[in-house]
Amino acid sequence: MAAKLTKGFTLIESIIAIVILGLAMITLTSFLYPQIAQSAKPYYEVRASALADSLMTEILSRNFDDKSDHDGGEFRCGEDDYLDAQNDVIECTPASAFGPDNSEPPSLFNDVDDYVGCWYTTDESKANCRVDEAGNLNDIFGNNISDDYLGFRAEVTVEYDYDSRLGVPTVDSGEPREIFKVVTVVITASQYGDFTFVAHRGNY
Repeated sequence: MAAKLTKGFTLIESIIAIVILGLAMITLTSFLYPQIAQSAKPYYEVRASALADSLMTEILSRNFDDKSDHDGGEFRCGEDDYLDAQNDVIECTPASAFGPDNSEPPSLFNDVDDYVGCWYTTDESKANCRVDEAGNLNDIFGNNISDDYLGFRAEVTVEYDYDSRLGVPTVDSGEPREIFKVVTVVITASQYGDFTFVAHRGNY
């Protein structure tokens, strides 16, 4: 009577199969899974763009400077015809004094540099602020919109721009006039990086 043979994997074949399976898992872990994680990045980019557009529109709708006429008058800070009670020219706010005036709430902001600071949505985004804290992220009416942008952070900086290509005139001393402010909004979209948006506000 012939012996019945039992077929199966040999030890060497089993080891080879385990090695191939291990290499396949390494490939999936190293290349495929990170791509899956990055698939959400376009969504965060669109959200960051929408937030920056909304915030920048709100900022640019404000006056150039706190010392300018907020009622649409003909005089602007830094102009020779705009004088105080002592007949001195009313100069624009120095860059070192940019920020909210007298700790006023966002609903009362009236010039672009009031928005300077870090606007956060969570304790984690607050802890990662790279500029001075400003408060929770708000809409134009001062309502907290942190829940709509969890993990996002908006950092706003404002500086005078003296670039000669902008046609900046000079005063009698030869110093350039402070007639342009450059507003930079950096949106941090969770772990998907920073998105920078820049605009200019003229003294008009």
